[in-house]
Amino acid sequence: MKTRTLIKILLLLTGGLCVLSKALQWPQLELYAKPATVPLLLMLYWFNAKRLDPLFLCILLLCFLGDIFLLTNIEHSFIYVLLSYAICYLLLFYYLHKGYVPVDYSNADILYLVIFFVSWTFITYEIYAVTEAAMGSIKPYGIGYLIILYLLFTGSVLHYVNVRSSQSLWFLIAVLNFVISDACFALNKFYIASIEFEIINSLYQLLAVFFLVQFRLSSPTSLKLNNLN
Repeated sequence: MKTRTLIKILLLLTGGLCVLSKALQWPQLELYAKPATVPLLLMLYWFNAKRLDPLFLCILLLCFLGDIFLLTNIEHSFIYVLLSYAICYLLLFYYLHKGYVPVDYSNADILYLVIFFVSWTFITYEIYAVTEAAMGSIKPYGIGYLIILYLLFTGSVLHYVNVRSSQSLWFLIAVLNFVISDACFALNKFYIASIEFEIINSLYQLLAVFFLVQFRLSSPTSLKLNNLN
């Protein structure tokens, strides 16, 4: 069996166990399965990349640390989780800057972007409105985190619509998965505790890092959609 195939099988296994642990409310299972997911994704990147990207390795490390802090009960662990992922998201802005090209939006693009911006702003505000009262002393951290994620997703959409490459698509999908994961986590922790939110958070968090790896392994090939303008 090839190493890459084995890694993918182990990813499916550990990812499935993480989701199962949430569904069965069995935290002991997650304690052993979840820390293995990011290292396996690192191995997937390591064995497929032509050249390793030190910044991307730092991003994967921050994702791993965020998982570890989330599973521990040390003092202020949740703040460390927020800081780990906030720094991770800030580092992702580098790839938006690196892939920047002069803006070239069609009239249809502008219309879609306006609809997206209004909808995304409304969703972000509603999530904040129903969770801010329960944040307590960590509210400043939560607001800062929300702003960073809001700007990152906005930037990834603007970048994809402008560039329309396979890389920009994988990046957008990864950030979207982070948005879904974090939204469900916030709603579960600060609004209504729900097993469904926990399951979605666990699944989409794993998918987000997986799609980030796909982003770094993909090429900046233009997609056919770019020819529709």
